[in-house]
Amino acid sequence: TEQGKITSFKDYVSRMKPDQKEIYYASGEYREGIERNPNLEYFKKHQVEVLFFTDPVDVFTTPSIDEYEKKSLKSIDKADIEVTGETPEGALEENVSYAFLGTLKEILVDKVEDVVASKRLVNSPVTLVVGEKGIDVRTERMMKMFNKKFPGSKKIMEVNLSHPLIKNLWAIHQKDMKDPVLKNCILQLYEGAVLLEGNLVDPTEFVSRMTEFMEKATRT
Repeated sequence: TEQGKITSFKDYVSRMKPDQKEIYYASGEYREGIERNPNLEYFKKHQVEVLFFTDPVDVFTTPSIDEYEKKSLKSIDKADIEVTGETPEGALEENVSYAFLGTLKEILVDKVEDVVASKRLVNSPVTLVVGEKGIDVRTERMMKMFNKKFPGSKKIMEVNLSHPLIKNLWAIHQKDMKDPVLKNCILQLYEGAVLLEGNLVDPTEFVSRMTEFMEKATRT
C-alpha cells in the first residue's frame, strides 16, 4: 500500500493466495526500515503480502493475537517459515556446501545458534532469523531497554548459496579453510546483518574491518 494507508486482517485474508496457510508480518519502528529487511526478498519475489507492524503497542499485542480466522500469525523473521520454490540456478549443492557451512558456524560459534542454507534469500548473501523459541528483533530490543543485562538470544544465520560473494568465499574455503580473508568476510557479513537489524551496539570493529578491506582493494 502507499504510505499512510492501513489495511485489516479481514482484508489481508481476502487477498491471500489459495495455498497460503499463515498471515505473515514484519515488525519495526518505521516502514522504511522494514522494507530493507532481507527476509522480505522471498515474499516480494513470490508476491506474498506481508503486514507491517510499526506501532509501538504492536510489541505487546501481537503475541496475544496468535491467529485470525484460523490463520496463524507468523513473523517473517522466524526460521521455521515454510517457503517453496526451486533451488536458485547456480547455487552450491547442499552436499558440497555442508563442510563450508560448518566452517562458518565455527567462525561464528559464540555469536549464532546455527548456520544453514537459505531458501528465502534472493539478493542478499546472508540474513539472521529467529529460532523456534527465540523472540523477534523488536521485542528483544525493547527487553534490553528495560534490562541492560538482558542477554537476548542467538540467531540463526541463513546463507544464500547462489550469491556470487558466497561462492567466492566457498572457493577460498576449498583452498584454505583457515584463510583469514574467509574469517574476516564472514564476521563482516554477520555484523552487517546485525547492523540491518539495528542491533549493532559497537560498530568499531565493523568499520575497522571495512577500512582494512578497502585499503587492500585500492592498493596499486
